[in-house]
This record gives sequence, structure tokens and C-alpha cells, in this order.
Amino acid sequence: MSGPGQSVLRQAVESLLRACADAERDLHEVSARVAQSARRPSETARAARHPLARRAADDVAGHAAAVPAELTALATATRMAIATEVHALLDLLAVGHHHLDPLPPLDTARLRVAGDPAFLSAFSDGFARSYVATVLGDQSRGRATSKAAAAAHPHTEQADIDAARDRIVAAVAPEHRDLVRTWLSHPDCHAVQVHGPQVGDRDLELRAGWTRPPDHGTDGADSWRVRDDGKVVSRHRAGTEASRFTSPESFARPLDAFLTHADRYPGGLGGLFADHADDGAVAFFLPADTAGLRPADASGFRGTGTDTDESARDWVRVRADAMRREGECAPPVRTLAFDPLVDGTDPGVRLVFRERPNGWTLTTYYPTSAPGPDNVRLENPA
Repeated sequence: MSGPGQSVLRQAVESLLRACADAERDLHEVSARVAQSARRPSETARAARHPLARRAADDVAGHAAAVPAELTALATATRMAIATEVHALLDLLAVGHHHLDPLPPLDTARLRVAGDPAFLSAFSDGFARSYVATVLGDQSRGRATSKAAAAAHPHTEQADIDAARDRIVAAVAPEHRDLVRTWLSHPDCHAVQVHGPQVGDRDLELRAGWTRPPDHGTDGADSWRVRDDGKVVSRHRAGTEASRFTSPESFARPLDAFLTHADRYPGGLGGLFADHADDGAVAFFLPADTAGLRPADASGFRGTGTDTDESARDWVRVRADAMRREGECAPPVRTLAFDPLVDGTDPGVRLVFRERPNGWTLTTYYPTSAPGPDNVRLENPA
């Protein structure tokens, strides 16, 4: 099951967790300010050395001393109320949208201790705790962009794409250049257009947040646009990540590694496709070390709070609903910058091929934080 309810529940979880963090911080700041504000008049009154002044100093100090305890009690009550609501929302998501069992009860005793570790431990291990952890972990770093910003972002120049392709081909080993140029120039291939070194970080941010393709406006690109009623019209698809290679060399090295493996495979490249393709399609994955990739060879933007399969699906639903509605969801879809080769759980590159009447062509190719479930893993092809 999916739909607007899924999006609303995810948004509510994010809003409540953000409100809890804000309340904890604000109450701590109030407590510190009260203690500091009470200290000066108390010290001034004691300096007068008159019994009445000293009594006033003691009264001020006594009232100030009671404030932290009262604010701590208020913080605990706030933490418990928010955690209870978050737990109820997660239970609805788990059962109604992810086909999981109802969640075990919340361990409210742990909520008497301040801080994220105690807050997390109150939720049952598995779906609930992992979900809260990924949202909490990203909430201070993520930011939102608007549809208007996505629509106003400058179009890519075709000349920049063509120049990037030329630099990539020049960086490939001489024996592979003709084939790589053929692949990257095919009308069905958008590897350079969407993941090449000419793509900017802002392009990636808008692709992750609003699925706006970096090559928007060029020949053959998806005609992404925002209608007058606020609905985004697009055939472009993006998951929770948008990534690029940062240089022609980093784009070229995995292609060389893949083709070197194919050169040594029984039957060559044709044999590699024949042995692994399914219904005219195949996706290969090269781990980062196999592909010759290092930190900073790639960059990207990803959705906040998407470290689990369930939280990622919910985030995508929020984005889809924001793209359909007049105006935007509140809170908006949020993204953050990341390096897929550093932050990924099993980083590398994906190469996706399809068989056409005139042979196999590369349709997309990009750095990723982890392989897809259907990817054919190629280890140490060199």
C-alpha cells in the first residue's frame, strides 16, 4: 500500500522529531540563562552586607535553583509526549504501508534520560529504532529547495556535454576509446548528461529533491517543467541519490576496468553479456577499489533519513506528493550533500546495458553508495 497517507505519516514523524530536538535545545538554553541571570543580582545583593539584602540574595538564589529541576521535568514530559506520538505514527507506517507486524510498546522509562541515545533506546530494535535513527541523524544537515528554484535553474549547454564526453574518451585507454565513444554517444545513453564531470552540485541537489535532470533543456532530454497549478511534469526517474563523477579520469577508470575484464572473459564482451543478461538487459556493479575509484572521485546529494529501505520508500513518496501538489508539502523534501564513495555501505559504480537491434548499448552508468539487488558483481577485473 502507498499513497498520500504514507507521505503525511513520514512528514509528521520528521516534524515531531525536529520539534523534540528544538524543545530540548531551547529548554537547556533557558535553564542556562536563568542561572546566569540570577547570579548577578544575587552577588550584588550579598555585596551590600545588610541582612535584608542577604536575605533577598538567598531568595533569588533559591528560586533560580528550582528552575533547572522544573525545566528538566518539562523536558522529560515533552520528550515522552513526542516519542509516544512518533511511536504511534511509525506503527501505522509499519503495518499499513510496509506490511510489518505491529510495533512492541515504547519503553518510556528510558525517556527520563536526556539525549539521542536514550531517546533511540526507547523504540524497539529493528524498524522503529532504525527509522528514528536515520531521521535524527540527518535532520540537522538537510535542507530543502523549492520547485521554483528547480524551474529557474539554468539549462545545460549541449556544448558542455559534448566537451565533457570528448575529455572522458581521451582519458580512456586507447584500445577502448572507439567503443566508449559509441556507447556514450548513443541516443539511449544519458551517462554523461546526468553523471558526467560537467554536472554541478546544484544540478544534483535539484535532481534528488525534484527529479529535475541536469541536462534539462538539451536535445533529447526529459521535458521537465512546473505547470501553472504547481504540478511537476516529467518522465525522469530518480531514486534517493543523485551522483556524478568529478573528473573525466574518474569517469573513465571504471569503464577501462570493466572492458579489461571483458577482454579477458571467455567469449569476450559478447560472452559476458550472454552469460549474465536477462531478457535483453543486465546491470553490472564494480566495487570502488575494483573500479579504481578513490574519495572525492564522485559527489552526490541524497534524501535525508533514507538509510533503511522503508524510510527511503517513504521519502520518495513525500517527494512524489510534493511534485504533484499545488504548492509544496510541509515540511518540504530535504536533501544533503554526500560522497557515495566515502559514505556508502558498499560503494562502487553501476553499468546498465540494454540489447538493441544493432547490439548492446550502455544506457546509464554512475557512482553509487551500494549495488542494486539485481546487479552482477564483478570483482577485480584487472
